[in-house]
Amino acid sequence: MNEYIHAVITLRFFPCHKRKDRSLVIGGRQFPMCYRCMSILLGYFAVIPLLWLAAEVSFLKLLVIGVLLNVPMLADGYTQLRGWRVSNNFLRTFTGLMSGLGMSCIIVAGSIQFHRGIQGVANFIDSFIG
Repeated sequence: MNEYIHAVITLRFFPCHKRKDRSLVIGGRQFPMCYRCMSILLGYFAVIPLLWLAAEVSFLKLLVIGVLLNVPMLADGYTQLRGWRVSNNFLRTFTGLMSGLGMSCIIVAGSIQFHRGIQGVANFIDSFIG
């Protein structure tokens, strides 16, 4: 059990390279993930307010916004992977936050669409029975 708790605290299960030069270091202690992954996780917190704010927005709009918000991170990672340029921690943080917000939009769009579908099935069953 101790090993399990340690793995959760150190985020050992998280698929991140955890390079020290790309991670937040405070007082000589390294954060257990890089700036990009940390920012993506921070962007996921947007799910909570988006659930209230996006209830009247169409599924397609939220999906397009979510995909577009992921493009800068993909471009940053791809150009860095190809060796065309070197990214920096500020850019990794910014694009990671945008990507986390974008993934939150996609999650909320799917959740709202699922809820609408369940409501439609319930209304159909209700009209069929009653």
